Amino acid sequence: MVELRSENTGTVFRTPPQEYRAYTDLIVTLLNRSLGENLVSVVLFGSVARGEAGEGSDIDLLIVAKNFEPFKSRFDVFNKLEWDLKTSKAYRDLKEKKLGTLISPIPHTPEEIKRNPPILLDIITDGIILYDTDNFMSLHLKELRKKLVKLGARKIFLGNGRWYWDLKPDYRLHEVVEL
Repeated sequence: MVELRSENTGTVFRTPPQEYRAYTDLIVTLLNRSLGENLVSVVLFGSVARGEAGEGSDIDLLIVAKNFEPFKSRFDVFNKLEWDLKTSKAYRDLKEKKLGTLISPIPHTPEEIKRNPPILLDIITDGIILYDTDNFMSLHLKELRKKLVKLGARKIFLGNGRWYWDLKPDYRLHEVVEL
């Protein structure tokens, strides 16, 4: 069980595992080139961020950008990056080590992030911020963490890599819980 404390910064001061660093750096560079000033934040999460990645692992990334197109066409950005990634030395190095290279992007706008989508619960304990304009994601996660601490939220581990969140242990029937 993980109980959040306000002094626990979680995501802010970690770096990707060494074997993924060149690849994640390249991803951020390509996203920056593609999205330009619209790119706000890139956050690595999931098994790679936890240091548990294997051959079948994907690379989970939350990408926050201003002026993202309607949801379906947001993924066009990542399709265009695929060739540059697959022809890179960083990609070949991961393949040689039998580590996953498939990117699973989660694209959001800053406005969507401010509504605290559930994916932030995965990110708040294990995420690694790779890029962060004006500390947007760092500050947002800090505020979300304060809300979770105030609620007494806990991440409960079930084993086999599974968990769930008890957002408000003292929840009462018909009570509204907002993040």
